[in-house]
Amino acid sequence: MLLGAACGLIFSGAPAFHLVRLDPQDGLRSTSNTPPRSRARKVLMGVEVGLATVVLIAAALFLQSFRSARHADPRFRPEGVLLAAYDLSGRNPDKASNREFAARLLERLRSLPDVEAAAIATNVPVDLHGIPRRPFTVQGHVRTEPGQDRAISNTVTPGYFKVMGIPLLEGNDFAEMRDQTAPAQAIVNEEFVRRYLGGAEPIGRLIQTRAGSFAIIGVARNSVYDAFGEAAQPAAYFSYRDRPEDQGQIHLRARNGNEAALTSEARAVLRDLDPMLPLYDVRTFSQHIERNLYLRRIPARLFAVLGPLLLGLAAIGIYAVVSYAVARRTRELGVRLAFGATSGRVILQIIRENLRVIAWGTAIGWVLALVISERATPKSVVNLPVFIGVPAILLSVATLACWIPARRASRIDPMAALRHE
Repeated sequence: MLLGAACGLIFSGAPAFHLVRLDPQDGLRSTSNTPPRSRARKVLMGVEVGLATVVLIAAALFLQSFRSARHADPRFRPEGVLLAAYDLSGRNPDKASNREFAARLLERLRSLPDVEAAAIATNVPVDLHGIPRRPFTVQGHVRTEPGQDRAISNTVTPGYFKVMGIPLLEGNDFAEMRDQTAPAQAIVNEEFVRRYLGGAEPIGRLIQTRAGSFAIIGVARNSVYDAFGEAAQPAAYFSYRDRPEDQGQIHLRARNGNEAALTSEARAVLRDLDPMLPLYDVRTFSQHIERNLYLRRIPARLFAVLGPLLLGLAAIGIYAVVSYAVARRTRELGVRLAFGATSGRVILQIIRENLRVIAWGTAIGWVLALVISERATPKSVVNLPVFIGVPAILLSVATLACWIPARRASRIDPMAALRHE
């Protein structure tokens, strides 16, 4: 509110200050005798166009980035997957109980005729809250900088990578849930190997966390974890057998692709295992992604609305400034028309004078937008369609905004314009 009041005072005070300095005799005439060449008006129009250029390019870049990211390959297969959650924490179970419950639940779910694969995980990718990152040390890597190495951490059961459609590039999947002989295991992704092991052979190396020591048994392909379009992030998957949790996210891949039809069967399985345990937050993976994209979708829609609105406001501002300048030059234009100047020449002169200022404002705004874009995304390539298209549209709209008052001025009656009141 204070900012709005301040803007109102500033932008109403400037014309008021200008009015008190006017000659009363000039005010009694329909037009001024001297054609004003207000530098301030030109500067304001240039600044307006420059700011409009910056904001419009930023809006176009954001919208294009959102659309590109939304349709980018997540490097896993969300189609055909049903998600559902359960929570055992109210029963105060121990780790052995959690492990046994998960093993029984997976056995029942995998036996369903319409289920191709089933798994349980503690976290789901592309979640609004993100997947936690945990500190660790890995055998063969010495950190030279202060702090701790961190990686995205997800605890999953065997079969998780099959459900998600994430291939294992090296090694094997986790040991079965009831296997008591295998050591504690971990599977890392490609970025983990590149960043922390320098591309060296990861199989057999130990990862040390607060929960204990885990042997790397496989390497999974990189995929999206927090958001579409993100840079590659190191990730470590731990076995649900070694770190059983009270809560779990069930992942079911439908054999026929109709994942929503598995809902009733999954509820029936859980009801048989524990009639008092509800299955909640049931959704398809596609629904999960759409639901968690709303924070990025809101500014995208906002820019989609504000972009054309800002373009319209810029056109109105240019039209108002040019109309005012033309009205102040009515006498001058009347003289030109009286001495034989054609309407087309008058229109061209007015448009050329104002487009020079608009072009300078657009150029400065273009440079600022380019600098901001490179600072925000240093490794990105300049988006030529946006950086060429936005100024072209803005200049086209500005030309139209200049042409309307110029055309009106070219039609004035020279005798009426020369009449002095």
